Formats: sequence, C-alpha cells, structure tokens
Amino acid sequence: MSFSVLHRAALYGVALAVSSASSCTVRAQPATSPAPRVTTTLPAEARTALERERRAVWVHWFTADTAALRRALGPELVAMSTGSSTWQTLEESIAASTRFRADGGTLVSVDFEGTTLHRFGETVVMFSRYHVVTSKHGVRSDLRGRATEVFVRSGGRWVHTSWHLDESGASP
Repeated sequence: MSFSVLHRAALYGVALAVSSASSCTVRAQPATSPAPRVTTTLPAEARTALERERRAVWVHWFTADTAALRRALGPELVAMSTGSSTWQTLEESIAASTRFRADGGTLVSVDFEGTTLHRFGETVVMFSRYHVVTSKHGVRSDLRGRATEVFVRSGGRWVHTSWHLDESGASP
C-alpha cells in the first residue's frame, strides 16, 4: 500500500470518527439545576496534620529555614504576596525569606482563623484569615489578611504548591 493510500485511509477514518461524534447527542443539565458538589472533606486527623503543615511553612518562611522550605514547598511554587504586582517562584520566595531575616526581621507570632478547606482528590485548597506579628530592630509590625493556599498530597505527604495573600491592614 502506498503512502497516499494510507494517508487517504487515515483521513477517511478521522472524518468518520468526527461525523460519528458530531451526531451524538450530549445532554446538558438545565441551567436551573444546581451545580453538583465537587469537593470532599478531610478526616479530622488529616485536617489537623495539614493545618500543622501550613503553620510550619509560615514559620519556616519567617525564620528563613531554607532547608525546611525546600522540603515543604513544591519546585513549581507560585507565590502571590501582598505588596507585589507579580508572583514569585520557589527560588524567589526563598530569597525573600532570607532577605527578611538578614534585614533583622523576626517572627513574633502567626495565627490563623476561619479556615475552610476544599478537597479535590489529592489536592486541597485552604482559605483562611491570617495574623502575623513580626519585629524588626525592636519595631513590631502587625499584619492581617486573607490567604488562599494549595496543597497536593504526593509521596505520602502534603506539598505546598502555591499561595495568594492579601492584606487587610494592621489590627486596631
């Protein structure tokens, strides 16, 4: 069989498959039906472990524990932080952590409240409000805001792959 015959046969097969697929009827749910639930919950023990991991990542960042950050953060990290018009890669985030510490910054406390989780299989999106108190040369900064963080379960552990932070200002 020559190439042109094979080529025509392949094109005929593709055309047949496309025409067959286009004649299938796909029934969409009416717009008045509620959207299906797509998230599942985490067992209490797993949720506690994930919240502990999230807190540890924040502590590691503010204490410039770069080895711990490399163990906890995915190499494909996308980090969107307050005051920045762009996002950071893993290397850029670790460099910012190191600069914070080198410039005299220390972590006083970090707390989270109102945490909500959306689980999609092995991926969890965590929404929360944060409160971070830092000190630099004796001057305290009190930051509050909202965080959206993404964790993926891989190799038997949670890997932090991205975050998006906004700031709601200092506490009253």
